[in-house]
Amino acid sequence: MVKMKNLGLVSVVLLGMALGSCSKDNDVNGDLGGTPHQLTIATRQVAYEGTGQELAGENTITDMKACVFEKGIMTKVFENLQPASNGYNLQIDSYDATVYMVANADGLLNLQQMQADGISEDKWKATTIGLKENKAANVFTGMLTLNGENQTSQTLTLKRGVARFDLNVDVAGTASIESLTIKNVAQSGYLLPQNEGVKSPENVTRKDMTVAFDTPLTASTSAVLYVYEQENKGLEVSINAVIDGQPKVLTKTLEGNLKRNAIYTITVRKNDIDIVVKVGIEDWEPGDDTEIIPQL
Repeated sequence: MVKMKNLGLVSVVLLGMALGSCSKDNDVNGDLGGTPHQLTIATRQVAYEGTGQELAGENTITDMKACVFEKGIMTKVFENLQPASNGYNLQIDSYDATVYMVANADGLLNLQQMQADGISEDKWKATTIGLKENKAANVFTGMLTLNGENQTSQTLTLKRGVARFDLNVDVAGTASIESLTIKNVAQSGYLLPQNEGVKSPENVTRKDMTVAFDTPLTASTSAVLYVYEQENKGLEVSINAVIDGQPKVLTKTLEGNLKRNAIYTITVRKNDIDIVVKVGIEDWEPGDDTEIIPQL
């Protein structure tokens, strides 16, 4: 297992000589013709959109995969990539290709079977992944299009495939949060961003996802739940809390779709009149807060 906790900048080297991957012969523009060529790709993990901050371990890479498409067909795959001193070493047969890199998707993808089936790039772009151990996997994906020229340096950006929920407790008295539930959550999502924008797989299964805290939360806590990017089909937040000694159930229907790489903050508040929960979205720009009234 490879763990790289600070991947602000990592080099990925694509070599024109074999390093134990599966390939097909291709005579296309940019073909390397058996002569070793090297392409160094600097990969960056994009920060959360908006003002959100990464947590310790959120950038950890436990496994890295890659696949190459030539003329719209998957021609090569790389599994269990291990970084050398100068990055990941891959074999490519042509500079006229598209390279995809996928991190933290172990057990969720069968790239070898996809290659054997001759999967098209269009079908690959529609690949979906399910939950891992009943949780959304912290996957990262990135894509690089090579233009057939012998370029020695490129940059590939890895972006998270999940949205994160943070809990902010802002109560003047005493408050303890016993559980958080997001209702009607999609149990699978698209591996890659879709050209049409945020969408969910057709006929996706939706279930409630609950986080019960062994020790009730009395302070703000980040990353209480992760979910895949998805369309909003009846998404609702429900919180079981004890406020000043009184049990409360706080609910709010979420507005808008859930976007990958975004942080959604649920704030529990108390004022002189009642208790409200605010759902603030930290995205490209900080989102507006929406007040909700508890069901007493």
